[in-house]
Amino acid sequence: MDPGIYKIIHFVGLIVLFLGIGSLMTSDPKKPASFRLPAMIHGIGLLLILVSGFGLQAKLKLGFPIWMISKLVILLALGGSIALIKRRALPPIVIYILVIFLGSIAAYLGFSNSMVLRP
Repeated sequence: MDPGIYKIIHFVGLIVLFLGIGSLMTSDPKKPASFRLPAMIHGIGLLLILVSGFGLQAKLKLGFPIWMISKLVILLALGGSIALIKRRALPPIVIYILVIFLGSIAAYLGFSNSMVLRP
């Protein structure tokens, strides 16, 4: 498959992940019915990011450079954000800032080291 397709799936996964996080922030964790769909959206976004990232890695024969391991750690932290949201461990503004910060770091790592984006 073309690396551009993997990149598009990766970006769609990012959009879906952040849509899920935003929906989780506004849902009530005490009502499982209102929390279920945003949690599924969050998980689907994570799955799309993971599958397309590894597909792109295999297609470009990148190995495991440190920036990719860092992105995996950030993806793990974004996946764990659902626990912070459900337990209301931090104020919502702190969670928003944390998620935006982690997403920005992951975007910087991806763009600064991407072979697909270079002409």
